Amino acid sequence: MITLFKALVKLHIITPVGLCHLLTSFYKEGITLMAVLRFTTKYYSDQCAIVSENQRYTYKEIYAASKKIAHCLFHIHGIRKNMKVGILSRNHIVSSLLIPALSRLGVHLYLLNTDMGAEKMSSLLLKIQLDFLVYDDDLKQNCLPRTLECKSVTTNVLGTQFPNLDSKADLPRIGRGGRISVLTGGSSGQYKEASRNTGVIQFLPPFFALLKDIKIQDYKSVFLALPFYHGFGLGVLIIAMVMGKKICMTRRFDTEEALDVISAEEVEVLPIVPAMLSRIWQTDNSSSRMKSVKCIICGGDRLDKKWVDETKQRVGSVLFNLYGTSEAGFFMLATPSDLEKHTETTLGRPISGVLCDVRDVNDEGVGVLWVKSKWAMIDAKNQWQSTGDRVFKDKEGFYFHRGIAKNMVVCGGENVFPESVEQVINLHPEVINSKVYPVENERFGMVLHANVELKKDSMLKENDLKEWLSSKVSRPEMPHQINFGSVGLLSTGKRTK
Repeated sequence: MITLFKALVKLHIITPVGLCHLLTSFYKEGITLMAVLRFTTKYYSDQCAIVSENQRYTYKEIYAASKKIAHCLFHIHGIRKNMKVGILSRNHIVSSLLIPALSRLGVHLYLLNTDMGAEKMSSLLLKIQLDFLVYDDDLKQNCLPRTLECKSVTTNVLGTQFPNLDSKADLPRIGRGGRISVLTGGSSGQYKEASRNTGVIQFLPPFFALLKDIKIQDYKSVFLALPFYHGFGLGVLIIAMVMGKKICMTRRFDTEEALDVISAEEVEVLPIVPAMLSRIWQTDNSSSRMKSVKCIICGGDRLDKKWVDETKQRVGSVLFNLYGTSEAGFFMLATPSDLEKHTETTLGRPISGVLCDVRDVNDEGVGVLWVKSKWAMIDAKNQWQSTGDRVFKDKEGFYFHRGIAKNMVVCGGENVFPESVEQVINLHPEVINSKVYPVENERFGMVLHANVELKKDSMLKENDLKEWLSSKVSRPEMPHQINFGSVGLLSTGKRTK
């Protein structure tokens, strides 16, 4: 508690003057992300807020620009409270300003997946019935239908409209911002909406966990390659703004570009997904280019033990593992010492304010993880919900991943889980990543195939890998065919289906 108290004082959140400024921000801007930005600007006005595409912006500049964008959207484009507004955009300065600006206008904000094709996007837009859409020009051809049923503007046009706008006219006063919705299921292609209100109280437990266990307040800069439409990326953006951090961002994850930014800006905090981390460690001179990094926060996908060990060897005990779902949010944390003392990667233990339960447990102690939290999406707040993940819980309360329940495949009459086979394949010293999937088979009904990405210059053959696997997986789990090549990644860093 003492550590948490000191952190909140350091961030001006619980000092008398800080509380006064916070309440003033809520009064002026409503309970919105714009209020958060106003509060932060009070203390970090001239400090660097965003580094994007070789340009730098202070907190004073991004707060003023966000206000101008809000005025532009309200007075020129007719955006009003409770409208449904979508953003289809990569990470750049305009898209980062749009989020607080639209929150200030009280709209219901939809952060759309840039990996979604035009056909699925058309169906989604028909279902949501957006009133307005803001999008990047270069995403139109692949992601949007030919005809839009709602009003729209590109980020390029908006970027030319707001800088010279006279924003002296008042914006309407609102009590709180609208919902913020992201889409889950991008890696499977089955998209589902997860919405949350723009509140404060319900997000305190995960925020406190970042302060107490990760000590995120002690660092000055963060690199953000995770897209805003992903819950992890959006959370990083908001929390970094609350704390007045320097946020370095790129439109998409490219290993060389990421390492260049990390090195040049002396980035200290790296939120990342496991596949991105594995690619960094396969890049030349990555250790020297990562020497400024003091905290790596991994989440969004399964973290293999080999990358825990590799990270410790390269940059020390700096790796944290976060576990959660888009629906339930972040609710489990493993510290570097937690990760290093176990022979397999642990998901950690639940943070304060979360209830977890393992149900339908089999003879091996593996069952489906259920969770209840105050910061879950609107329809599941304070309700038990299944994560769909199969887990094992040890005597100390640490959880370990054992596959995804819905991905169970019956191969020759046996139940197998592709994720469990991936974990074993990834243990091979020459493997970077793998994707295991079911294929129909006349004899066995279904069998497993695998796509395997090898380290550079590896000469590993299919039969060699199968022989290595033979003592580690059961006969039904053995892939009938192994293909070598790059494992495709979505813009979130997750592997494609």
